[in-house]
Amino acid sequence: MKNRRSRPCKSFSMFFLLLYFCSGASNVDAQLPESQTRKSTVTAEVALSVLQTNHMTSGDLLVEQGELDPLIAKSGGGACPTAAVGIAFQALRVMSGMKPHTSPHRLALEAFRNSPDLLNGRLSNKQVVDLLLHYQKHLENSKLAIRVQSAPNSPYATDANIWEVTGRPDLTIQPREIKILSYTVSEPSGHVLGRHFVILKKLDGDKLLVVDPQSPGKDRRYMLEAGGAERCGRYFLRYPPEFQRPYTNELNTVFTVRVEYADSTSRDFGQIKTLIDATAKKLKLQNKLRSPRDWRRETASFGLPALDLPIDVGGFEWSAEQMLEVFRYAGRYDLNLRDVVGGAHSRILLHADAPEAIDLLRGVVKGERYFAITITEPDYGSDFTSMQSTSQKVDGGYILNGQKRFNARLDQATDVIVITKNPDGQRGKLNVFVLPINSNGLSIETFGAHGLTGNSYGGMTMNDVFVPDHFLIGEDGNGYEVFSKHFLYWRLMQTAAAIGTAEQALQQMADRLKTRIVFGGPIGRFTHLQQPMGQHTTELKMAHALAVQAAKLIDEDRYSEAEPLINGLKAEGVEIALKAVDAAARAFGGEGYSDLVDIGDRLRDLNGLRIADGTTDVMRSAVVRSQFGREFWDMANQGNFEKPEPKLQTLDTR
Repeated sequence: MKNRRSRPCKSFSMFFLLLYFCSGASNVDAQLPESQTRKSTVTAEVALSVLQTNHMTSGDLLVEQGELDPLIAKSGGGACPTAAVGIAFQALRVMSGMKPHTSPHRLALEAFRNSPDLLNGRLSNKQVVDLLLHYQKHLENSKLAIRVQSAPNSPYATDANIWEVTGRPDLTIQPREIKILSYTVSEPSGHVLGRHFVILKKLDGDKLLVVDPQSPGKDRRYMLEAGGAERCGRYFLRYPPEFQRPYTNELNTVFTVRVEYADSTSRDFGQIKTLIDATAKKLKLQNKLRSPRDWRRETASFGLPALDLPIDVGGFEWSAEQMLEVFRYAGRYDLNLRDVVGGAHSRILLHADAPEAIDLLRGVVKGERYFAITITEPDYGSDFTSMQSTSQKVDGGYILNGQKRFNARLDQATDVIVITKNPDGQRGKLNVFVLPINSNGLSIETFGAHGLTGNSYGGMTMNDVFVPDHFLIGEDGNGYEVFSKHFLYWRLMQTAAAIGTAEQALQQMADRLKTRIVFGGPIGRFTHLQQPMGQHTTELKMAHALAVQAAKLIDEDRYSEAEPLINGLKAEGVEIALKAVDAAARAFGGEGYSDLVDIGDRLRDLNGLRIADGTTDVMRSAVVRSQFGREFWDMANQGNFEKPEPKLQTLDTR
């Protein structure tokens, strides 16, 4: 909300901002806590008090709202959210054991350049979160975990969690946390002027002490009071008796911002490899190497399940190109490790809108949740758009019925992604849901499999299973788009794991050729055994190079360009890996057929992946469709057998 009473003139403010943009650092050392350790114990109250004291002396530690207001559109409500985030950022630096940033005004202008939409004012919750994450890079190697909570009646509640109507918002301040409060400001007539942002400094019962970006050098006090005709989750910030104003301030959103330290959350690929090595050694001794649940529990504190999940749920947001190498490295140990890296099938929740669905990702980050996905049915596999499972719309949700078959992970999963026809029943109109694995009306069956034994293999039956509206992923009827985008990423990562599996098999083959003595010498002297190693190594490198290209397209959100590459990789990458492992198995002779080495397991697992997540044959057909026209796909799948008119192509020899 704009500070309409004391708005400085535009020319003075612009001069002031330009002065700071061009000037260097100022003296900020006086009275600031020393950063003796990264794990500072400075509280939000102490950090804000120190900043206020020094700001009153120097005038340049905190960006005041009035200094930014002239830059905001006249209809935009002022710069209070931008100024509040800047103040919170300075406090977070102090709480992290760092000095305040010496050029906060420059950072504010940088934020405007990075996101010009901020100049329109009236920021959404998502824009506030994005602005906080923009400042994150100035917290050295630390990252921010952000939780957004809104009132049930808040117009901003669509992109936030809702506090209970019978409870009160969480205003407690934990160590390493700061809270930004947003409240709507209304005139006595009921006309809403806008919403204002303040930083919570201290909570004492119902008494709030806040820092207001309009005048951040001093504290402002409010009383938190429940309101409304009934207990409906509405809370108001009342002015103290000695400071009465005619406005009504209704709390609508609480942003909880927590600093996570670099020594526990900042990761690079070298550290991830070390983690995988150590965990593989430990779980192998426990005979749990192939258990995805044990892997996720063991590595959650280090962040392996969180690598490709969003920062605001505790993830790291690694790119597809980065994740490609992690899957490849994990695959060297065992192809079953394809399920222990990142969010796996929980990533489909990134297409969800409801906070209840997105919140499930936090359980994945903690290693507590693990997701199965069910697409294939007894009579429908690759032709999944013809599936028979149904979703019927009812009050508050949907009723699901149908059977799924040849699905992995159901015995291990805490939650399951289910794809059904949408209520219209049209071919290709699908819905995607998430539901707990123990939902009423859902029954699981299990049968054996020849490979990929780290997970169960079986199916499930849905008999009038109720799913609430908030567990619909994406829009009703748009499940095909959700499925397709998710599985492009997933197929690419599965191919990377297959490449790693085969590369390790070739390394084992090379060791075998150097040490196995036959007819008076190592069998590596036989060039007919050497040459397949060269061939398969080159083919795997080619597949990897193409996978990197596809990952870059994914990172640039160019999914349509990535699709034919990934479908081709899923087909040929797995086939290349199979041929490489088969060559390694033959080099081991009888030992390769035994369980003394894991070559046979690698073969069986790759044969499973040849079918799972898109069969080789269907993926090849998809490549033909992309490259040479959809009529080939239609001829194969829709009975389009009309004989086309021949079109002879002649060469121009002129």
